[in-house]
Amino acid sequence: MANEQEDPIEKKPKAAKKAPAKKAEAKPAAAKTVAPKAKKARPRKARPVFEGPEVRAVAKWIRTAPRKLRLVADMVRGKKASEAVTLLDFTNKRAARTLNKVIKSAIANAENNHELDTNKLVVSQLYVDQGPMFKRYLPKSRGRATPVLKYGSHITVVVRQRQEGI
Repeated sequence: MANEQEDPIEKKPKAAKKAPAKKAEAKPAAAKTVAPKAKKARPRKARPVFEGPEVRAVAKWIRTAPRKLRLVADMVRGKKASEAVTLLDFTNKRAARTLNKVIKSAIANAENNHELDTNKLVVSQLYVDQGPMFKRYLPKSRGRATPVLKYGSHITVVVRQRQEGI
């Protein structure tokens, strides 16, 4: 049957399915040892040396979100107390007024209770913690309600006297 033609309906053999890739097995550590790269030592920032007591002022139950207060707090942390008050006086944020009151309170505490020189005071620590959260609901369409979270804050300011000559 030399004139035999191939049957067009004849099924062609299917390509073999690929086996799922095997997960790479963990090679023993002894097979390839590479020394870890040594990190370059960064020079450390010199920290100011303080003398005398640390004086605190705390404002609790502030009805401003901590995220908004932290934006302003980062601007004045580590600055001289008088410089921080001046900077906050000219900052156009509502949170700046609240922080300004707490820093002025810490300065007054240092001056009246501990008899420290106000010209040498530095805002050594300033942190804003989350306070109470009020949960409210906003009515939406089709009888639904969306939660509204109103955040509160607690502010802590610590001022210390910077050592002479530094």
